[in-house]
Amino acid sequence: MSNASSKTNKKNRKSKIENREETTNSQFLISNSTSEASFGGPARVILLVFAIFLLSQFVAALLLKIAYGVIHPGADNILDQSVGAQFFYILLAEALAVGCVIWVLRRRQLGLGAIGFSRHPAWHDVKWTGLGFVIFYGLLVAVTAILTLFIPGFDSGAPQDVGFNVLSTPLDQIIALIALVILPPLGEETLMRGYLYSGLRSRWAFWPAMFITSLLFGVAHLSTGANGTLWAAGVDTFILSAVLVYLRERSGALYAPIMMHAANNLIAFVAHFHG
Repeated sequence: MSNASSKTNKKNRKSKIENREETTNSQFLISNSTSEASFGGPARVILLVFAIFLLSQFVAALLLKIAYGVIHPGADNILDQSVGAQFFYILLAEALAVGCVIWVLRRRQLGLGAIGFSRHPAWHDVKWTGLGFVIFYGLLVAVTAILTLFIPGFDSGAPQDVGFNVLSTPLDQIIALIALVILPPLGEETLMRGYLYSGLRSRWAFWPAMFITSLLFGVAHLSTGANGTLWAAGVDTFILSAVLVYLRERSGALYAPIMMHAANNLIAFVAHFHG
C-alpha cells in the first residue's frame, strides 16, 4: 500500500514539474516558434518592414487621391479637409501593411503563428496588459523627469498633430476614435512587434531585438511642431514599444501588445480631444 502511495506521489510531482515547464515554455513561446522560421537575416527583415511601411502609406494616399479626384474633381488637401478621407487613409494604410505582412509570410512559407498569432486570446493577456501599463507609465514618468532635468529644451507637453482637427458631429468623433484608437494597434503591432520583432528575435537575443524594434518605431513616430522636431513623441513611442515588445516576449502572442496599444491610444485620444 505504501509503495502504491509512493508511486502516486512521484507521478504527481512529475506532473507538476512538467506543467511548470510547459508554463515557462509558453511564456517564452517566441523563442521556440521563431528559432526555425525562415525570416531571413536581420537586414532583410528591417528592409522589408521599411518597404512595407513606405509602400502602404504611399499607395493609401495615391488611391485616396484618385478616388477623391473622381468624386470631387479639383479638390485639394483632402486629408486636411475631410474626416472621411483621413479615416479611409488610415484604414487603407493599415490594411495594406497587414496584407503585405501576410503576403511576405506566405512567400517565406511561414504562418501567422510565427509573428504572434499561434493561439487564441486568453485572460492572462489582460493581466499582461495591466502589468504593461504600470511598467510603461512608471518608465515614462522617470525618463521624462530625467530628460527634462538634463535637457532644458526638452518639451514633454508639446502638442502633436494627429489629424482630425475638425470634429463637428458625434459621428466625426466615432470615426476619429476608430481611426486613431482601433486601426493603428492592429496594423502597427502586426508589422512591428509581429513581423519585425519576431524576425529579429529569430536571430538575435531579446535586448538587441527589442532595442532595434523600439528605435525604428520611435523614429517612425517623430513629428515636427512650431519649434522643430518633437523629440518627446519619439521618446514616448520608444518606451511604449519597449514595453509592448516585453509583453510580446513574455505572453508569447500579440494580443496583450494590441490591447495595451489600443488602451494607450484611447487615453491619448481623450486627452487630446477632450482634455
